[in-house]
Amino acid sequence: MRVGLSLAEAQALIDPRVRAKSGDPWVEELSEERDLRALHAVGMWLMTRFSPVVALDPPEGLFLDVAGTERLFGDENDLCRAILGGMHRFGLGARIAVADTIGTAWAVSRFGQTPRAIVESGEEGAALADLPIEALRLPDPALGDALRELGVERIQQLMELDRDRVAARFGADLGLRLDQALGRAFETVTPLVYETPPVTERIFEGPVKQLAAVVQTAETLVYELSADLARARRGLLEGKLVLKPSDLPARHVPIALARPSADPKHLWTMLKPKVDHVHLGFGIESMRFVAVRTGRLPTRQSSAFGVDAEDAGGARRSGPHRLGPHRLGPHRLGPHRLVLDKHIGELIDILAARLGLPAVVVPHEEATHLPERAFTLKRPGEPQEPPRKPLQTSAAHRGAPRPSKLFDPPEPATFDLEDMHGAPQRIRWRGIAYRVRRARGPERIARPWWDDSPAWPDGSPHTVRDYFRLETSCGRSLWTFREPKHGRAFIHGEWT
Repeated sequence: MRVGLSLAEAQALIDPRVRAKSGDPWVEELSEERDLRALHAVGMWLMTRFSPVVALDPPEGLFLDVAGTERLFGDENDLCRAILGGMHRFGLGARIAVADTIGTAWAVSRFGQTPRAIVESGEEGAALADLPIEALRLPDPALGDALRELGVERIQQLMELDRDRVAARFGADLGLRLDQALGRAFETVTPLVYETPPVTERIFEGPVKQLAAVVQTAETLVYELSADLARARRGLLEGKLVLKPSDLPARHVPIALARPSADPKHLWTMLKPKVDHVHLGFGIESMRFVAVRTGRLPTRQSSAFGVDAEDAGGARRSGPHRLGPHRLGPHRLGPHRLVLDKHIGELIDILAARLGLPAVVVPHEEATHLPERAFTLKRPGEPQEPPRKPLQTSAAHRGAPRPSKLFDPPEPATFDLEDMHGAPQRIRWRGIAYRVRRARGPERIARPWWDDSPAWPDGSPHTVRDYFRLETSCGRSLWTFREPKHGRAFIHGEWT
């Protein structure tokens, strides 16, 4: 992949085996703001694990001050392997270089021969000599073109030129970049500031053994943190109550929410059952409630006629609270829709607390026309990818219906007395014969032309399917397909 490729050329470079395993590629418009937020998130993660000083180098770089921290991992090679391993787990390709100067590390990491390099002290000149002139972070790309016209393509050739003549013709910035890379000029960066998570804390005068006192203190901490979050228009997504017994390791009581909330009643409802079963040991010396992960609360406008519902943060406004049945339709995107979302989120939180987080999942639509890949199941509350733009050939754009229940894999069936379009008049499925009262179709679905995998997601080797919606005489509505090449038929779903 390289900058400037067309979308079709980029898609053609993707390994078909990757497509078969991961589905269609994710295509979206470039957003520099979103990329900067993602780079900031990676920098904060590196700050908490590898170096206290991390600076951004947009659009794709990060500077780390690792002086003294390499001993925590063994040596500099071990530190580099640990950082690259973390990037690999995130699904990010990365290159890294360690040097005494920012300029040398920047140049070797981007233009070096290996993805991991360590430049010893005093060897900056030798490491830069064979690199292209662009490795000096030229302030203007036209400057590199002008140097190449003179035959200066490598940094070694630039170092052999007279400095005064280079400055007179190309300006002082070129010599400054070279001096910074070689350590002759000072260079600074602006490090990231670690964002301390919101926290409320209580330290007791002595060990507290009464469970009622611990529960009351925990409730107070929850209400105080909720007030702090509400003032900042933030909501809790993940939190934990930390209790420090006098004779035992600290006890962590976590909670996780499906949507940001600053409602103290809801947060305490989630936390209280867990606090009631905490082992106090010989007494609790201190307690603190930490907002591990927060999200922005949705902003809603006040009603013009004094009819206000609960806002997304959970604080009830003054005035009567009325919800007429004509306002609850799914087509309405007004303030009451936010109230419904709030209650649904609280219901999901309670179910997840009782059944466990893996037991509660939410379907998310995918931008593909293949039925097996039309959605993925994800846990509510976990960070989600930005919504994809739907494909112009998707079922949503064509208005083609899809069943409420999808069989995985499709179940084999037999078609009898097919008409000229391939629609059957009778079918046999699961050992029972059905008479077809009405048939709609066919709708032909084929795999993408760029997908060279040997099979559909269910293992079928054929590339074309003709789908029909069949209504049987007993009232069942089935989504079926047949393979034109071999005539095999399957039941893929049902409207229930």
